[in-house]
Amino acid sequence: MQALAFVLYFASFYLAVEHSAVKQWTRLRIFDALLSSQQLVVSSPPTRARPKLPRKKQPLSPSLITADFLDAIERSVYMGHSLRAAVNNSLPVLPIYLQQHFQPLALHCRIGAPLEEVLMTTSVDETPADILFGIQAIVAASAGGHGTRYALERASWVLRERHSVHEERRLQSAQALFSARILSWLPLAFGAMMVATNNSVRTVLFTTPVGLLCCGVGGALNFTGRWWMKKLSLRKVHASTYAFIDFIDLLVVLLKSGNSTHQSFVAMSQWAQPVVRSAVNEVLKSSEAHLRFIDALPLLTTYFGNGATGVVNALAASERDGLPLAPLLERLSHEAHSERRRIAQEDAAKLPIRLSFPLVVCVLPSFVTLSIVPILVGALSSLTLS
Repeated sequence: MQALAFVLYFASFYLAVEHSAVKQWTRLRIFDALLSSQQLVVSSPPTRARPKLPRKKQPLSPSLITADFLDAIERSVYMGHSLRAAVNNSLPVLPIYLQQHFQPLALHCRIGAPLEEVLMTTSVDETPADILFGIQAIVAASAGGHGTRYALERASWVLRERHSVHEERRLQSAQALFSARILSWLPLAFGAMMVATNNSVRTVLFTTPVGLLCCGVGGALNFTGRWWMKKLSLRKVHASTYAFIDFIDLLVVLLKSGNSTHQSFVAMSQWAQPVVRSAVNEVLKSSEAHLRFIDALPLLTTYFGNGATGVVNALAASERDGLPLAPLLERLSHEAHSERRRIAQEDAAKLPIRLSFPLVVCVLPSFVTLSIVPILVGALSSLTLS
């Protein structure tokens, strides 16, 4: 009954404040309209409109920023600049906090050093994956020839596709995350309301050892549940799951830049991600030891699974028969990105199930500890034997 009275009191207070605010706002609007009409009658010079306060914008993702950087380099190359000059001319496009990742590349372009050295010294753990892929695309495009623009264009498309997949995954999991966060705040809100409206609950929680224990255990469980849910929501798909897709993306960029298949494999063996590097190194070692390069290509299936069979067949047909490889790899790349989107959708569908574990293990016991137990203890303490 006291809780219902508290809710009704709060609702009436909110309606009263809202009514007064709307009434005051209407008066101000009428006064502003009359003032503006008087200014029009006397033909006074127009007053300068008050500047609107700028809204806080969400920072762009590194993938979109890197894609814009690659587009700027491509435009500069199209206008006749060299790749090294285009990198330095396009560097101001990047925000200040991302320029530090591209400063070594710009320095190598400025002094004329080999760009491959940048990838040899770049830390994979400290550099975001999308920025690292952008640097790899620029290094691949440095092979020269007519393929520079095509490699940069393809890398920009790949980064935008990655951003699209990430945003779709975030959108699909937004409802589950919002519901979980609301449920995690319920124990604290209900406990605070009971403390404010019920004297016996307040006495039990702050004056008895059982109440203090309930406060400590309930707060710890609620904090643990919220931390657990945040960790689950920020969990990324393991890099090995996307290894084959990253292999195709990097291979297409290298081939579009003008490299042969063997040259592309040699480049990936030097600065690709660890899983791709291991697979490519295995193919190159086998081809140098006792197999031809074409015969060593099926070893990719041992690292990437049966999904790599199409790529192996395409590469073997191109090496053996001289068939054009670009159209087939374009189709395989689109299929690989469709697979990336499917994996992201599957991960988003699993998120509500994963969030149920912290809700049941931590948030629900926190609600019982902070709300139900103090009410029961207060009710039992008020009982007397007649």
